[in-house]
Amino acid sequence: MLWSSLINLAALTVAEAHLNVHNSPLEVRDATLQVTLEPVLSDRVAEVSATIKNSGSSDLNLLKVGTILDDKLPVQRVLIADDLGNHVPFRGIEPSIRYDALKPSHFQLLPAGESLNITIDPAKVHLFEKSGTYSVTAQGLIPAALAPLTDFSHPAIAFKSNTVSIEVDADAAASRLVTAALVERTNLQPGCNETTLDASTKSLSNCQALALAAAADAADPASKRFVEYFRTNSSEARDVVVARFRSVAEECGTTDTGVSRYFCYDYYGICEIEGPLNAYTLWQFNTVVMCPLFYGLPPLPVGCHRQCQATTTIHEITHCEGVYAPHTNDYAYAYDASVALPLERALLNADNYSLYANGTCRRMPKKLDVARMKN
Repeated sequence: MLWSSLINLAALTVAEAHLNVHNSPLEVRDATLQVTLEPVLSDRVAEVSATIKNSGSSDLNLLKVGTILDDKLPVQRVLIADDLGNHVPFRGIEPSIRYDALKPSHFQLLPAGESLNITIDPAKVHLFEKSGTYSVTAQGLIPAALAPLTDFSHPAIAFKSNTVSIEVDADAAASRLVTAALVERTNLQPGCNETTLDASTKSLSNCQALALAAAADAADPASKRFVEYFRTNSSEARDVVVARFRSVAEECGTTDTGVSRYFCYDYYGICEIEGPLNAYTLWQFNTVVMCPLFYGLPPLPVGCHRQCQATTTIHEITHCEGVYAPHTNDYAYAYDASVALPLERALLNADNYSLYANGTCRRMPKKLDVARMKN
């Protein structure tokens, strides 16, 4: 872990793995949401219109923050591929949401049988390196609740749209890239104060300890907790989870080496744009940024499935492609929706790891012996 800001103060297949919460390449079987794309003819660059229909029998509250419905945060809402099938590079963030700070305004009501229409500008968060014809698809999951509820007790809903073609002028698209500055700001300036520096240092130390404990638990074939969170007892799945946790522990175990960068302040000015964000990760740059809400969390878990600084750090580090590939996404949030995911999604869902570590911590001694757990 390389903290540019903290050091100066003190002296997100791999190509397909990131398709955001809401843009997974995995097969979709749920027919509750029907998504239809159409190209938009306008003076803007490469826009598409998406019609989302609730084909189910229940009214739904769909999460807007960080999903296909989010028109504020720089998140991936659609998949873009060139004429050879190569994915266009995404230049945006994976947001981490504070569950207990969500408001009804962060959800979109979609009654049974009704539809809504949104316009998406892929050029805002995708780097089109050449002009030409591109294909656009929306695919993945969206966290939802049965109206009038606004929580994550309902399983995330899978969806897959049709594919449409758009003509893109690369120069014009480049002018639309709102996240271009993210590429230029990998070497950040000092910005931590004494409070955030202390909290961040402790959160990384606790991240290491919890990740090691979770790795040890996942390596135990008799662990019921593993089956609870990943719905399998296969050795192959255990190997993946153990390896990811160990990689996270290694990354959290240092503040002057490693592949990722950790910033204790909102340098990019994203935290307050939309939604209650604890943090966000630029997975393609292995950069983790903590928001002000992060510092209001307890250092360690104080209850089952409750967010804290240590498990939030684990959540974010699993998003970093350079720590363990393929990186995790945010297919579902919170316990109920996360443990309802099928194995192939659970293995790539950040909250399955942070929640697993939370439960492991609750069973650990008060003093976390990191040296012993490394062996």
